[in-house]
Amino acid sequence: MRCGSLPVAVVLAVCTYLRQVASGDLQLTVGDSTGLSQATVSRVCAQISNTLAAKVPKFVKFPAGVDAVRTKQELGAIAGT
Repeated sequence: MRCGSLPVAVVLAVCTYLRQVASGDLQLTVGDSTGLSQATVSRVCAQISNTLAAKVPKFVKFPAGVDAVRTKQELGAIAGT
């Protein structure tokens, strides 16, 4: 299985993306640890990020109406405002 048009296996692409996001390391450093070039790390991260962002509307729901007001109040109480 490949990741879009990239010559990188999906599992390697996802692991590379997660390492980049979790560590905040430079793409060159992530590439060195995965055997990929900095350019490939850049493309992999962009593609995985775009794929995840496209799924947000399906899986992430924000409160609306009365629920939004209540949630805002509850978060304000946590923050002490």
